[in-house]
Amino acid sequence: MNAIISISVILAFFVINAIVIKIFHREQDTLEEYAVGGRSFPWILSLFGFLGAWYVGAMYTGFFADSANIGIFSQYAAVYSVGTITVMYVLVRPVWIWGKLYNLETIADFIELRYNSKAFATFIAIFTFLFWSPWLIVEIKTIGYLVSAATYGVVPFNVGLVLVSLFVIIYCWLGGSRASAVGSLVQGIFFTFIGSITVLYLFNKAYGGFTTMFQMVAERAPELLIINDKIGYGVWSSAIIAGILGGMMSPAIFARMYMSKSVKEAKKSALGVPIIGAAFTIILLSLGLGGSLLNGFPEDAQSGIFWMAEQYGGPVVLGLIGIFAMAASMSTISAVVTAAAVMIGKNMLGLFDLNRRQILKYAKLLTLSVGIIAIFIATMEISRLVSIILYLYDCIAQVAVPIILGVFWKKGHKYGAAAGTIVGMSIVLLKGPFPWLVSWAGGLSAGLVGLLLNLIIYIVVSAALPKQNHVDQLFDDLNNGSDTKIKIKLKGGEIAQ
Repeated sequence: MNAIISISVILAFFVINAIVIKIFHREQDTLEEYAVGGRSFPWILSLFGFLGAWYVGAMYTGFFADSANIGIFSQYAAVYSVGTITVMYVLVRPVWIWGKLYNLETIADFIELRYNSKAFATFIAIFTFLFWSPWLIVEIKTIGYLVSAATYGVVPFNVGLVLVSLFVIIYCWLGGSRASAVGSLVQGIFFTFIGSITVLYLFNKAYGGFTTMFQMVAERAPELLIINDKIGYGVWSSAIIAGILGGMMSPAIFARMYMSKSVKEAKKSALGVPIIGAAFTIILLSLGLGGSLLNGFPEDAQSGIFWMAEQYGGPVVLGLIGIFAMAASMSTISAVVTAAAVMIGKNMLGLFDLNRRQILKYAKLLTLSVGIIAIFIATMEISRLVSIILYLYDCIAQVAVPIILGVFWKKGHKYGAAAGTIVGMSIVLLKGPFPWLVSWAGGLSAGLVGLLLNLIIYIVVSAALPKQNHVDQLFDDLNNGSDTKIKIKLKGGEIAQ
């Protein structure tokens, strides 16, 4: 009976998703509509689009377990979430204006326009996809785990994984980024507002409130309330900085900046995201902070929140927690699959001189292909997948240097951007066999060492070379605002003036 109740709650959630996505469906007859929703989203849709792309189902499993096992360190997720959206707030105006004027739809499009280099843009497309796609595998695997846990094991891991992921992939295939954003709106309301209320309910049932929980931890496990020496503040700081820059350089999150109907709408959403996101993260992870002190708390802390939901709320609350976690995973999957499909179609297959209608056709097919391949891989046993992801996170953070400096410094040159990015990524990838590359840095991660060298190379090389000819026009566009007429255009990978 308990399993039937929790499954019914989950099924109701999927019905609501399907109905709302169907109501707001639009014909996907242009690449701009499929890739960036026709640049027409109001602030509320943009806000939940960002939240959905950013907050992952792993918050309820891996991050929750970290909070129970190593304590306050896990709250770095709340800090870097605020930092990421702050970076977005700074970048959104130039990204949106150039996107509107020059039909930009991917992070690689932005690189190609700013540095007038199709080769560097293709490099960015390939490597941001490779470095970010493992998150897709993790989230699909998380779906399987969540469904199994929330249904008392009645729905097997692989069955839940396949059914839920296919549901998401099909609505993305049919509805593109608009379906992804509308789904994120529904899912985001569930896992932030309703989810936070449910977590607060569990707080009171399990601990008697925040104050009681922190007093209990301070008395019985005070080490959970500090960054211990084994981890160190260098690692903690590195995780935050890499998280801020790596998150913003995700193809899925970057593409969200193109989707608002104006800069004003995008900035309004950017103001709301850190407040909602940080509050949600702190509340959720604080629930796990005292978990290990509860009698019967599972040894595998990844299942801790499901144990607490069933123990203190019964099958209905267990079903709700399953919904919240699945909602976070579904939003991430939809954003990653759609962005990956468009980027592969436009910035990789687009090298073969395809027109926009052909790219749209391939992007739709790639949404299905990328999703199905990811599902297949997710059914396999892959050891240390999360460790691999954190390793690659430092790689994708290297793209922040040419992106951020590129919108503020006219002298930023394609050769400096390419050289710095390649060196930064190489430091991260070669740290294992050559630890001396970072051993001198006093505990800083390979990602931060790579960023430092990346920044130095970018500045030195760019300062030594003449400014690229097309850059003045791009910055004039920013000075004149979003109503500027297009005076130059991308043509065959070069900018024709």
